[in-house]
Amino acid sequence: MSQMIDAKELCDLYLRRSTLQDDKTTLKAHERDLRERAKREGLKVRKVWQEELSAFKSGVARDEFDKAIAAVVAGEVGHLLVWKLDRLSRKGMGQVGQVLDQFDSMGARLLAHMDGLNSSIPQHRGLFAWLAEQARAESYNTSVRTRRTKREKKATGAWPGGQPPYGLRVRKGQRKVERHPKEFERSRFIAEALLAGKPATAIAAEMNERGWKTRRGHQWRSTSLTQLARSPAWAGLMPEYERYSDGKGRERCRPTGEPLKGPDGKPVRVGAAVVTVGERARILANLRSRTSESLAAGRRGKPAAQSLLAGLLKCGRCQGPMCKAGRSYRCYRRVNLGKTACRGMSVLLEDIDRVVEVAFVNQIGRLTWKGTVFRELAARWQAYEDPETESHRLELVAARDEAKARLRSLENACFVQGHFKGSEGQERYEQLREEICGQVDTIMSELSKVTTISDFLSTRDPLALREAWRKSGNLEQTRALLQIVLCDVTLLPPEGTGPRSLFKLYQRCCFHWAGEKPQPLRVDSSRMADTAWPVEYLPEYARAA
Repeated sequence: MSQMIDAKELCDLYLRRSTLQDDKTTLKAHERDLRERAKREGLKVRKVWQEELSAFKSGVARDEFDKAIAAVVAGEVGHLLVWKLDRLSRKGMGQVGQVLDQFDSMGARLLAHMDGLNSSIPQHRGLFAWLAEQARAESYNTSVRTRRTKREKKATGAWPGGQPPYGLRVRKGQRKVERHPKEFERSRFIAEALLAGKPATAIAAEMNERGWKTRRGHQWRSTSLTQLARSPAWAGLMPEYERYSDGKGRERCRPTGEPLKGPDGKPVRVGAAVVTVGERARILANLRSRTSESLAAGRRGKPAAQSLLAGLLKCGRCQGPMCKAGRSYRCYRRVNLGKTACRGMSVLLEDIDRVVEVAFVNQIGRLTWKGTVFRELAARWQAYEDPETESHRLELVAARDEAKARLRSLENACFVQGHFKGSEGQERYEQLREEICGQVDTIMSELSKVTTISDFLSTRDPLALREAWRKSGNLEQTRALLQIVLCDVTLLPPEGTGPRSLFKLYQRCCFHWAGEKPQPLRVDSSRMADTAWPVEYLPEYARAA
């Protein structure tokens, strides 16, 4: 029968490192010192607890630390040895004092070897407190310096560390991002495919078929491509990060998907880019148009629209939707539910698209210059016509709002919280206010230069509008412009049989324009008044006239 060993004769060792400055060799040296100390104390080492975590950051789960303390509190050992007190904790006397109280209640000891501290000696408690707070202050100052250095580094456009996105690299000793000689061409292939509106799944499949691997040697996935496209660094901009706590309460950082703004309110650039800022805006718009946010299970792609009036055209018999079927639009209920749901009707896709095109162009000419619909249409149209200018405009708007928020905070600090006291305080307030107001004025001046409306929108020329709308981009972009102005259009059934012209088809269309009441559901020839038609859409007799 083995002899039982008293817990008072046992001790545990606690070793910790938090940075690469303390390597494995250092920890082994610490363990050797503590084992020699235990031997001199006449103690037997039961277990060595070891971890590589910060002892200062809030929310860090230190499982080995908790187990080491719990072993002493449970009476499994009578002593815990650490090489220095700052190896045990850097959270000050708040945590260290709690450990000391728990050990005192058990008659156990905490020994800090290099500090020469023994918790069983009452006079040492004050030294424990002083060293604990000193360790906490050192960590706090280091954290402040590190964060400040990173902020300054980012503000100057120096890459903060880690790998930049696929297609780019940062060479050792360099501060700026540059093109990757082996990846850049393939990265541009991805960008051009996304700009063309190609689904990410199809792009990934094509790259895998060509044998192209990711940087880590894996096959491409659609999620890899969308994450790449959303990275501001892909457009040569410094990414912005936000701090958060994970499920275990640990402090983490994650990218926001937005570029970091400098003191001047403009995005900070980090060097070379795969795509321009304008191309990034167009790619993100394409991705948003193909993503459904309403699914509870998460993001899933949805097919791109196959027709101009999908979701906009209604059946005049049942008021239900009409969908594309071959070269025509047909009543959805009639096709899927049969005659009992609706008698049904159909119209040639080409004909109704032409009619809606004419109506759309003429409706723009009737919009008021300062109306909400016109301004929204102008902004969206400009985004497609000149995406880089639109991206710059959005950056300026964000900078303007941020500057105004700073001005409100400054006024609140002065007049509500009373922080600026005396003549010096008032002078400082006026100086800060003048600087912020100057920033707002500068931003507003620059914003006025980029919010000009396109020439064809300002002139309202129907022919110019029609050509510009057709060239506005892919089908999704054309539909997006249409949906700003048009809520829906109900097509009434034809009267009798025989040839039907675009004029008569126009009369059967009952439009619901944005900001207006729906037109009555009746055939109305007055809708033709003041309507400009392209020459090629006119009947032959009208062209001759």
